[in-house]
Parts: sequence; C-alpha cells; structure tokens
Amino acid sequence: MKSGVLIAMLLAFPLTAGAVSGSWSQTAAGGVISVGKQAVPGSRLAPSGSIPASATVTQISWRITLLSPQPPGLQIKLCTATACFALDSLSGQKRFTTAISAQGPFRFVYAVAHRGQVVPPVRVVSNQLTVNYR
Repeated sequence: MKSGVLIAMLLAFPLTAGAVSGSWSQTAAGGVISVGKQAVPGSRLAPSGSIPASATVTQISWRITLLSPQPPGLQIKLCTATACFALDSLSGQKRFTTAISAQGPFRFVYAVAHRGQVVPPVRVVSNQLTVNYR
C-alpha cells in the first residue's frame, strides 16, 4: 500500500488518542460491621465536577483504612447501580475492559464471611477511590 493512501485512510477515521481522558478521586467515611453475613454499604462516591456522559472507567485505585486489624473473612466489593466488583485487598488497582460509567455513583460494600457478632466490630475509617476514565 502506498504511503499516500495509508495517510488518507488514517485521516478518514477518527483516532481515539484525541478522546477526553481524566480522573477523579473522592474519600468518605465507611461504616461499622458488627454482625457477620450482613452487607454494610459505605458512603456514596461520585465526581465533584462534571465529566462527559460518555466517559467510561479504564482503571480504579482504592485505599481503605480500618480502625482495627483486618478480620478473617472480610469481603469488600465496589458497586455501581448496575454491577459489583470484588476487591481482594484493602488497597490496590484494577483495570476495566467493560464499559462502566465513570460518573458513578460508586459505593464500597463490606461484609464478614462468618455468622454472628463481629468482635471487635470492623470500623471503616475511610474509603478512597480514584477513577481513571476515557
């Protein structure tokens, strides 16, 4: 293929490199888990400014701070209005290949796998979420 034809073809199709990308971050207090097998949602997390309605998540980063040591069987999910994603640690990063709206809102949801009273109760001091989008 001649280079002139290739350049014409590339100019005919929009490139995603010009797509808007960015990130937002929010921190909120969490909840208290005092009974096992009970889902405890954290506060609502959403961007403080406007982002394009078409923006989708490319990656998230999170950091969760507990008042006491992490109990065995702690389950953490990050949920949107349409789906929940299991998180395997108190901090980390996760890339997304499915189209999830970057506008949120998002909530961390906590539970402890065993039944009965959780002693000492799990107190989530803070949930921090950073959303990268395109």
